[in-house]
Amino acid sequence: MVLNGSLTVLLKLSLFHSYIGYLVYLNFFQQSHPSAWPFMEPVKKSEAPDYYEIIRFPIDLKSMSDRLKNRYYVSKKLFIADVQRIITNCREYNPPESEYCKCANMLEKFFYFKIKEMGLLDK
Repeated sequence: MVLNGSLTVLLKLSLFHSYIGYLVYLNFFQQSHPSAWPFMEPVKKSEAPDYYEIIRFPIDLKSMSDRLKNRYYVSKKLFIADVQRIITNCREYNPPESEYCKCANMLEKFFYFKIKEMGLLDK
């Protein structure tokens, strides 16, 4: 039984560290959480004209998918940093009581719960 558990952990780690693992995880993240909707695509200038003046490093889930296709994520640290950047950008631009920040908070809790559950968060 211990061997089976160890193999499961190794499989999760190797899957997460691979291109396909990131892609699977990102697709799961996008499709399975109702609070992901504000972060699916880049912010439109027509909806937030000053966004790109305030946010120096914009990122969204579509851009993360593009980065995956271009093999940008060579480590889980880069992947996690981009998810965290989505959250940080949202909090920097929007008031704390906004629907966007509420979504960011829920998404952040969900994301960290999932990576802790999989044993992928460095201590």
